Amino acid sequence: MLPISDILIRSISGYVFIVPVLIFYFLYLKKSKGKQSPFHICAVFLFYYYLFGILTVTGIGYTSTMSFRPKISLIPFFGMISGPTDTILNIVLFVPLGFFLPLLYKKYCHIKTVVLTGFLFSLSVEIFQMFGWGSTDINDLITNTAGVCVGYWVYYMLSKILPDNLRKKFRSNNANYMVEVFLFAIYTFIIMVTIQPWVIHNLLNVG
Repeated sequence: MLPISDILIRSISGYVFIVPVLIFYFLYLKKSKGKQSPFHICAVFLFYYYLFGILTVTGIGYTSTMSFRPKISLIPFFGMISGPTDTILNIVLFVPLGFFLPLLYKKYCHIKTVVLTGFLFSLSVEIFQMFGWGSTDINDLITNTAGVCVGYWVYYMLSKILPDNLRKKFRSNNANYMVEVFLFAIYTFIIMVTIQPWVIHNLLNVG
C-alpha cells in the first residue's frame, strides 16, 4: 500500500480537476432544478474525493504509461485467511461507498441497488488494473462488495437514529441521480488514467 502522504498527493492532484466541474454542476442545478442543500453539496464533494482516494489506493493511474498486462486470479477465497490484513483493508475501503450512496440519493435506499452499483464500480477497478496498474483478483471483487454491504448496514442503522429532516438535507433535490453518479464516476476514472499521472510525473516529479 502507498504511504499516506503519497496517497494524498496523488488523490488531490486528480481531485482538483473535478472541483470546478462540480461547482458548475451545482450552479446548473440551482437554476434548472432548484437549490441543493449545503449538507448535500458538501457531502458530494467529500464523496467524490473519496472516489479519487479509492482509485489511488488500488493503483489506478500509478504510472504514466498504459499497456495491457493482465495479472488475473480467478480462484475465490484463496489467500483470504492467510492474508487477513488485505482482506480487511479491501472491505474497509469500500464501506464509505455503501454509506454515501443511500445518504446522498433516495433511489439508493434499497440494498440491492447499492450492492449492484458497488459491484460494478469494483469490477471497473479490476478491469482497469489489467492495464499495468495492479492485479485483477476475484477476491478483491468479493471483499469490496462485502464492504459496500457493511457501509449500507451502517447507514441503515444510523437512519434509525437520525431525524428524518436531517437525513433529507443530505439527499439530492430533483437531480437525476443515475446521471450524476454514472457520469461523475466515469469522469473520475478518466482523470485518474490520463491527467493525474501527467500531473504527478511531469509537473510534480513524483516517482
